Amino acid sequence: MKALVFDRSPAKYAASKALGTLGARYRAGASSLRLNDAYDLSSPGPEYLALEVKLSGICGSDLGLLTAKSSRYFEDLTSFPFVPGHEIVAITRQMPGREGEEVRVVVASVLGCRARGIDDLCAQCAAGRPELCTSTVAGKLEPGVQIGYCSSTGGGWSESLYAHYSQLHLVPDGLSDAEALMAEPFACAIHSVLGASLTGGENVLVLGAGTVGLLTLAALSAVSQPASVTALARYSHQATLAASFGAQVVRSHDEARRAARAISRTMQLGSRVTGGFDIVFDCVGSADSIEASLELANPGATVVLAGMPSPQRIDLSALWHKQLKLAGTYAYGQESHQGRSLSTFALALNTMAPLDLGRLVSVVYPLEDFEEAVNHALAAGRRSAVKIAFDPRAKTSRSSQKGS
Repeated sequence: MKALVFDRSPAKYAASKALGTLGARYRAGASSLRLNDAYDLSSPGPEYLALEVKLSGICGSDLGLLTAKSSRYFEDLTSFPFVPGHEIVAITRQMPGREGEEVRVVVASVLGCRARGIDDLCAQCAAGRPELCTSTVAGKLEPGVQIGYCSSTGGGWSESLYAHYSQLHLVPDGLSDAEALMAEPFACAIHSVLGASLTGGENVLVLGAGTVGLLTLAALSAVSQPASVTALARYSHQATLAASFGAQVVRSHDEARRAARAISRTMQLGSRVTGGFDIVFDCVGSADSIEASLELANPGATVVLAGMPSPQRIDLSALWHKQLKLAGTYAYGQESHQGRSLSTFALALNTMAPLDLGRLVSVVYPLEDFEEAVNHALAAGRRSAVKIAFDPRAKTSRSSQKGS
């Protein structure tokens, strides 16, 4: 089959890191990612179903990997070579009870105990928290925290892959492929919002309006009732989309400071305010965004690190002085919402239709054009785009259209 394959190469890692530091374009020749027209992948076992990929997104974590800007924290939890791609819409003909029928699915890519074929679940998986699984190097699969970072399963940047039947969720007939593609990152956003434990009435800031920020705004509108939501959006198309999810939009750090001061009725001392927002979702993950989040948070507030961070040097004085809570959020699992316990994916699929999230999918590329696709994703904001994706069946790139 045809697949984009990432392998461990110290020399190419150094080259990618140098290009990223210089701000140069991503170059396929300097990257550890390559197109393999005859990639061979064997089934891990009978409980793993073959999937034919329709769409697979490019995530910020993928970009960090390809540009060597991401942390090496996950290196020992990853098996090489692997096929990237954990945002996946696919079809299978092996769904239990519907064998032979073509069924459209999305994939909960986290590889917890069940997905690894482990019967004796770790404490986290037994509690419905597969995203916190402590057995990510055990079971029937090679190491990997998710599909897209595991050599045993394959990934979405290919014509086909394997997933455990427990990872699959049926796509409602009313959702387009583009909308379904957003189910995985939307589930992450819902998990982030519910994890912040909003009780209602909070003033919320979403810092950043790329994919993570916009989906956080969508999740806030779908599963919570804050008193106000403010979004810091850098680009005009992001501002328009943020407003469509009900946010009050600010376009600069100074505007965010003024909004924080007005909401908390506090003073400004020099270049910072003494009060701010009750909940801040940092959807960027840079040193500047984390420090801005800490500055713009009210004393005693919670700052949620939703954007995947890279290694940073950060001044944590505001965290200490204002007694802030800094919380991480990762992936999805089981949620408690409105008196019900259900999977984050089920909640995402049940609430996303009115939000028209397919409009966030900007351009779809064939695998052969992966260099241009990655560069488009790296420059998404400047190029008025949000989500860039691959269609392994495609021959040429295309703008995404609702209903595609």
